[in-house]
Amino acid sequence: MDNITIRWVGETPTDAWGQLAAFTDDGSVIGQATYKRWEQKPELTYLSGFFVENEYRKHGIASDMMHTVFDRLGRDRPYMVKLSGNLDRLFMEAIAAEEGAPKLFEMLEDRSYKPMN
Repeated sequence: MDNITIRWVGETPTDAWGQLAAFTDDGSVIGQATYKRWEQKPELTYLSGFFVENEYRKHGIASDMMHTVFDRLGRDRPYMVKLSGNLDRLFMEAIAAEEGAPKLFEMLEDRSYKPMN
């Protein structure tokens, strides 16, 4: 397994927006994630674009990226996720069940939301 580095990319992350990626030693991007303040309800931070290449999914990279966001923004704010693609229910339920996890909400198809923890 390659050494994996997770770092912020693009513009400097702020409280309103940030993007990070996971890289292998050779510079290949094998994961990415974005957060942004949710426009419809600014007190919520929307987590999106979480993706990890299939061959790396069992190595905890998505969890490490999620915790990087929590460490940057804090665990005292609520987060919104839309479960789709690589960000599946089992993964998010495991994150929501962790001790000290921030309040997590699932966005539903009608753009309403429900608590995950």
